[in-house]
Amino acid sequence: MTRPWTVRLAAGLVAATAVLTGCSEKQEANETLPTNGAAETTPELPPLGPEDFPVPAEAREMTPEGAVAFVRYYVGLTKFVAENSLDPEPLLQLSQDCRTCIRIAQSLDEDRAANRRYTEYAYEFTGYGPAMLDGETAQMGFLYVQGPITVVDQAGKVVTDRSAPTPVELQSGAVLLWKPEQATWVITGLTVG
Repeated sequence: MTRPWTVRLAAGLVAATAVLTGCSEKQEANETLPTNGAAETTPELPPLGPEDFPVPAEAREMTPEGAVAFVRYYVGLTKFVAENSLDPEPLLQLSQDCRTCIRIAQSLDEDRAANRRYTEYAYEFTGYGPAMLDGETAQMGFLYVQGPITVVDQAGKVVTDRSAPTPVELQSGAVLLWKPEQATWVITGLTVG
């Protein structure tokens, strides 16, 4: 008479041998990664801003960090427009009813019309933490250090009333509105200093 544990042991050894033999056989590696069935795609955002200085994707997110990234971009766009003597229209397109934004755009347009050039345009931007969101609006504070900025006329002479030879710290803030149809923020209020 065979003992039941001997039969179970023999059956277990046969099963283990079969498993181990199967693992030791050579098999081709799968060259593709498994998919979850449907391909996930991120819709591409339509470009905004100048072709050489577009609004970055992180600045087009309806998040506190996205609002900060947008204001950082907008401040950088001002420098880009100034240094390249460009039409300031992108500053207006990315704002809505913002009096400060309009004044900045008008000032840059006056410099361009008078053939003034920015030969130096330094600034620093430091956000005071994430923006505060309330529905489709956001508010944030930031430190803007302006300067040195040097503007010269056609003859290369420094235009003193447009230049800032030493850096100036300006406590600043921005109010933004989310535009879902464009997937972007726009500035509705800007305080510099």
